[in-house]
Amino acid sequence: MEPERPEKPAALHSGGDALFRVLGVALQIAATLAVARTLTLFETGLFFEGFVVTIAGAAFVRAKLDLYLGRHIVAELESSTGIGNAELLRALSRRAVKRSALICAVLLVIMADADVMVQSLHPYFQTFTPFVLALPLVSYASMIASALRAAGCHLKSLICTAYAMNATLLIAVAVAPPAPPVAVFSWIFLIGSAVAAATAYGFAHRVFGPAPRSTGMQAGQRHAWTSIDAEINKVGGIGFANAALLWAPMCLLVLLAPPTEMARYAVSTRTAQLLLYLMPLVALLLAPQLRAQHALAAFGRSAMWRALRGITLASAVMAAALIASAHWSLTQYGAPYETAVVLFAVLVLAEMLATMTRPLFRYHAAHWNQGQAGHVLYSAAAVATGLTLLLMPWLQALGAAIALAAGHATAVILGARAALRSEPRERGIAAH
Repeated sequence: MEPERPEKPAALHSGGDALFRVLGVALQIAATLAVARTLTLFETGLFFEGFVVTIAGAAFVRAKLDLYLGRHIVAELESSTGIGNAELLRALSRRAVKRSALICAVLLVIMADADVMVQSLHPYFQTFTPFVLALPLVSYASMIASALRAAGCHLKSLICTAYAMNATLLIAVAVAPPAPPVAVFSWIFLIGSAVAAATAYGFAHRVFGPAPRSTGMQAGQRHAWTSIDAEINKVGGIGFANAALLWAPMCLLVLLAPPTEMARYAVSTRTAQLLLYLMPLVALLLAPQLRAQHALAAFGRSAMWRALRGITLASAVMAAALIASAHWSLTQYGAPYETAVVLFAVLVLAEMLATMTRPLFRYHAAHWNQGQAGHVLYSAAAVATGLTLLLMPWLQALGAAIALAAGHATAVILGARAALRSEPRERGIAAH
């Protein structure tokens, strides 16, 4: 079967695309409602702590691999390296899964020893064991999703991760007995991770085609892989900075705040992510010539500014609508979440800023300058991490949200300034 070509802007946002995005919104909200209404505030926080640790762990495991994979796809390096996208994706995803499996095995041994020595921790280990087991599956699914985004298949990347997990959570709530223990949801997360990995495999095969069977590596391929490995190691720190920008505030929230704070943060951020699902459709209505974030076939500076203006306008409209309905939205989750209006508003702002980074990062990916990319992402990650540590003792979840928004704002400001000051360079790595 021939691999599917990435979508072109003129063909995007068909009725099917809109339908799947609305379906994604329904699944996201329904799954969040189901968890928040079924579990107590403490149990909800405990569940989302495991959720965050697993997904963040997968992000750090694959961080530097993602960076090169994005470059290879965006810059169409298969012709110069002799390594096809499907072959590269297979090799790098195997590395990510192997590393995740090793970490998983070490954690399981540590947990088994601690369970014997400290009996009081047994309920927590029952809850977190499925999250540990899910790490290799989540690493694979999220790496395929990253490759799909680099290829322009944004909706497919959402379907193979968020859709599968949310649908599985809904099924769990439907069949679970009254007042189920939080461990039930943890095991459902593991099942959802397996479904996501299987879906990701199908999409990877469809978009990139099957990887050729290995029949021994020739001299040219060995040289290509040596160069690829050197490049992966060279830019690895930037990949880790990108992961830290996205996940450090939430990981620190897990470590430094009680689960009740994570519950409010997670419910608020999952609701704020409606902006991510619907922003492309709003952008199409407000500025149809831009095709929002998909106007990425052109890598020039003017195309980047047009895309940034369109995304900013659409995101601002979506953010205003979400913030205006904040109290009503949070009330639907129950009384413990009604007071999180300010937290929700800050997380909506963070999502808006995160969407604004995409055309900037894509421009810098196409005109790769390692020094500029490092400056932008190291600075943004330092702001997000430092502010979290500074604010969390007083503001807890709100402090993490402010830090996340500040990190994304730093990335937008520095990324835009770098785009203004730099001359276009060689097409390169997708940093986000």
